[in-house]
Amino acid sequence: MKQTIHIPRFMIAAPSSGTGKTTVTIGLMAAFRQRGLKVQPYKVGPDYIDPAFHAAVTGRESINLDGWLLKQKVIQDLTAQYSVDADLSIIEGVMGLYDGRGLDPLEGSTAGLSIDLKTPVILVLDAKGMSASIAAVVHGLKTFRPVQIAGVIINRPSSDKYYQLLKACIETHTHTPVLGFVPVLPEVQFPSRHLGLIQQCEIDDWEQKIKLLGETIGRCVDLETLIQVSKETEPLEKPIAEKTPPHKQVTIAVAQDQAFQFYYPENLHILQRLGAELVFFSPLQDRMLPGNCDALYIGGGYPEVFAQQLENNETMRRDIRVQAEKGLPIYGECGGYMFLHERFKTLENKTYEMCGVFKGEAVMTKRLQHFGYNTITACTSSCLFQPGDEIRAHEFHRSVINNDNEEPVVKVSKTYNGKKETWECGKVYKQTFGMYPHLYFAGNEKAAAHFIQAAIAYKTHSK
Repeated sequence: MKQTIHIPRFMIAAPSSGTGKTTVTIGLMAAFRQRGLKVQPYKVGPDYIDPAFHAAVTGRESINLDGWLLKQKVIQDLTAQYSVDADLSIIEGVMGLYDGRGLDPLEGSTAGLSIDLKTPVILVLDAKGMSASIAAVVHGLKTFRPVQIAGVIINRPSSDKYYQLLKACIETHTHTPVLGFVPVLPEVQFPSRHLGLIQQCEIDDWEQKIKLLGETIGRCVDLETLIQVSKETEPLEKPIAEKTPPHKQVTIAVAQDQAFQFYYPENLHILQRLGAELVFFSPLQDRMLPGNCDALYIGGGYPEVFAQQLENNETMRRDIRVQAEKGLPIYGECGGYMFLHERFKTLENKTYEMCGVFKGEAVMTKRLQHFGYNTITACTSSCLFQPGDEIRAHEFHRSVINNDNEEPVVKVSKTYNGKKETWECGKVYKQTFGMYPHLYFAGNEKAAAHFIQAAIAYKTHSK
């Protein structure tokens, strides 16, 4: 059964990446929080770094809404479910407004999601080097597909005079209101590394930056109009949640620290709803795995950045190897997959010792490998799959695995610009399974359920 609820909401989008979309988004979240509103954040696409920024600002988990990984019904359910007690929901888009899986401007894109969720879009424009041409950009984005663009925010105008010119151009030629601007703020700079922005947990002066950003946007952006835009939205249907709490059947240890931060919150919630108690630990700081765990989940992150610390924690690496030998179900995803190998090698050919569950080494490369959406099909049994199981996934990494000559564990395929590519990935050792593709369990809960069953079987036979 479902109930209909009204969710005040809007999306933040841009013509392309690199416009300051994330900075504006978290600044708006901070400004509304400073006014006492409960803000529920969301992120379009398969992103881990931006949602961590959202969560740190709002105090609420940021939920990924992905038009390729998830069915439309699941996206609507997630939006309604997590917004139910919020005053305002803000959804940050991905890349450019119409950028998604491929040629289709609505498949997996911010634009497609805005149409599905009937949610107005606020454009962030970095207008350096433009005057009247900025109106053509807005006009093109408004008319390319039936997206409701409700306003524009100008990012980093060089002066108030320049901002007023851009505002006049947009409003005169496109009849789209310009709701304010975000000035150049040298004090609020978020550095980047090879996979995007540096992680929020690594920024020392975070509180000062966010306070300044929120106060500035509160002065320079018309928040009242944004609130009004958010309220002029159609209701969404929300599933009526079951009142019976799930019975805790198993304990799953989850690696979480600066080296391993990349988890979809909904992945963890699904494991909990299926009967798992989650115990978090740090491969960087803790000496051993949590006691009496029935499975281990090591997500993605930056093991390459913290390789020396991971190597130094010899007792943790040994314990993971020992538990793998005992048959503990272990799932290593991307960075976790790298960590489970014998070694890690940098671009400078410096080598670090890792867990040694899988033979071979993970080697950093200068470019992205197999970047983008794909579909994986299981070739053999593992703690997540039976042969033939299929799920959509996403890859984003700059490393490869050497000595990867075992039998294929999963087959991966994707279509890019009309051409289909296929390759093999992953390793299995006893009940340890690892691969590069990231999974969103909300797209197919069967994988999560299989992981729970593997943990139950281990608990039953090992105790």
